[in-house]
This record gives sequence, C-alpha cells and structure tokens, in this order.
Amino acid sequence: MKKFLLFLLPAIFFNNAAYAAESLAIGYVDLHKVLLESKVGKKNKAELDKLIKEKETAIGKEEEKLKAMQQAFEKDQMLLTDVQKKTKQKEFQEKAEAYQKMVNEAKQTVNQKDGEYAGKSIAEVKRIITEMTKEQKLNIVFEASESGLLYADPSMDLTQKVIERYDALSSK
Repeated sequence: MKKFLLFLLPAIFFNNAAYAAESLAIGYVDLHKVLLESKVGKKNKAELDKLIKEKETAIGKEEEKLKAMQQAFEKDQMLLTDVQKKTKQKEFQEKAEAYQKMVNEAKQTVNQKDGEYAGKSIAEVKRIITEMTKEQKLNIVFEASESGLLYADPSMDLTQKVIERYDALSSK
C-alpha cells in the first residue's frame, strides 16, 4: 500500500503541474516602445523637444554673454588695475555660477516634465494592459525590456495592440 502511494503522489503532482503549464497564458509588452510610438508618446516627445530647444536657446544666449565677458576681460586685462581685475573676475564668477544654475534648473525642468508625461502615460497604459489581460484571460504579462526576458514567441507580444488601444483612447 505504501509503495502504491509513493507512485501515486508524484503522478498526481506531475499531472497537475502539466495541467497548470498548459493553462498558463503569458504575454509581454514593450512599455518603452508604447511610450515612444503611441500618439500620446509622440505628442509628449514633441513637447519635450520644444521645451529642450527653448532651454538650449536661453542657455546658449547666456553662454555667449559669458564668452563675450571673458573675451572683453582678456582684451582689457593689461589696462585694468588689480582692483578692477578682481571686480571683473568676481562679476564673471557670479555670471558663471548663475549660468550653471540656469543649466541645472533647465535639466531639472525637462526631467520633471518627462517624468510627468511618463507617469501619466504609464498609469493609462497599465490600465489598458489590465483590461487586455482580463479579456484575453492571460495569467502573466511581462514588461519586455526590463523583465530580463530574453526570448518570447512574437505571438505573445501585446505591444502593438496596447499602442492601438492607447491611441484610440487618446483620440477621444
């Protein structure tokens, strides 16, 4: 009787494991691709590019002012007294610090805006993925680029369907 149970338990276990494997439905989504290729993603990227260009233009103007200030100092250096030199160097240092602060604030503004766009989009995309998961009776959906996923059958890729739904949602 004990021998029979020893053979019966593994048979039941492996039978259930095989059944579970057969009924397991998996999909994956490349969120990075969704965020870049969807209508909302393209719109967000265009707005970010515009913001970056504005910041670069403003920074470029300040950089030119700094260069002009430095060139003027170098040109007039021989004619200036030590006190005047120190005053000009102090002014230049203050302008350089203001310039660096402007660069840092520009980076922070762009990163903040990018984070806002991504956060809002990811929340909406996750909701879409949850709906699709329920509709298609999937057990698991992986994020393709960050999950360590090395290979998956392309038929399991939900990315394009998610983009299409996200685009349809954003068109309303």
